[in-house]
Amino acid sequence: MIKALMVIAIVALAMAAGHLLIDEKGYVLIAFNDTTIEGTIVAFVIMLLITVFGSWLILKVLTFSWRLYRSTTGHFSNKKHAKSEQALTDAIWGVLNDDAHMVQSAFAKVNAPTQWQDHQHGLLAKAALQSGEQAQALQHLQAMSDDAQAQVPKLWLNANQSEQALALLSQPMQQKKPNAAAVSNYLEGLLHEQQLAQVVSTLSSKHKQLDLSEPQWHGFFKRFFDTAKQEATSFFAQLPKAVQAHAQLAYLQSVASQGKLSNVHDVLIKLLKKGQYKQLAQVLSHAKGADVKLTQAIQTSLKKQPEHSELLFCLACMANAEGDFELAAKIFASLPEQDWQSYWIDPALHSFEQIGQFKRAYQLARHQW
Repeated sequence: MIKALMVIAIVALAMAAGHLLIDEKGYVLIAFNDTTIEGTIVAFVIMLLITVFGSWLILKVLTFSWRLYRSTTGHFSNKKHAKSEQALTDAIWGVLNDDAHMVQSAFAKVNAPTQWQDHQHGLLAKAALQSGEQAQALQHLQAMSDDAQAQVPKLWLNANQSEQALALLSQPMQQKKPNAAAVSNYLEGLLHEQQLAQVVSTLSSKHKQLDLSEPQWHGFFKRFFDTAKQEATSFFAQLPKAVQAHAQLAYLQSVASQGKLSNVHDVLIKLLKKGQYKQLAQVLSHAKGADVKLTQAIQTSLKKQPEHSELLFCLACMANAEGDFELAAKIFASLPEQDWQSYWIDPALHSFEQIGQFKRAYQLARHQW
């Protein structure tokens, strides 16, 4: 603006100076209908400069005043933006508290800020699914942008749109090295749709891209082997060795729960010999059906460590599996309270209930370990 004023001033001065140099004041006549304005060119230049400077000054004052007005909390746009942000905040708290009604109420009258529209639809879709409104959830999912739709595959799956979900999940898998989130989401989608062979195939080729924690691995494979009970051994054998290490506990628990301890007898004996008593206990807590040789091996180990709580728990689980609930309950009752683990409770409750010790079972169930 300053440069423009300087240019106008220089041009105006040049016009005035030209007439002064030839000793002429110059004459300007402006006629419009019945209105006539006349004067010297110097006077008009001065008026022009005053007009331009005055306009610039007025513009500056108006701009400053508008900015000052907009910065106040009373301005309507700031109020609207504040309400939008508050609605988004309330909705997020609703999701964290699993309160679908709170999410829906948050956006009943006010939308989230423009840049969070996709997130609003996602939150409302989740709330609709929690309320059993699948049609409403689908409308919100379809209202999201293409990129955003690919970020919520589980919502698509829960809305019974498995084909759409897997199509979205498979897109990033076409890359040479998809990121960990893409691989994890794709595996979840395949498992949800019980495409177990495809799960194994994907794990074989993409397991290096995953960065799951051990509890996450265990949770995934527990659901996998619970679904693939009849083919558990075959699928486990097809997994890469690096993945088998993460899958072993869930696999062994699945086999044990089916009463097929003999199928994994050698592995369990190896855990016992290596002193991996906790892993053995976690498997035998699911045991059904007898394995006499394994029971004898546990008893032999107990002769060397007669008060080892985890070995005693293993023996009690084998007694449960063999139907000797009296012995199992006796062993469970003898275990020191400070050694109890959360996964010990169910086998102990089972033995107490089988022999009618309901009071002890009740006390055990109420205890916070």
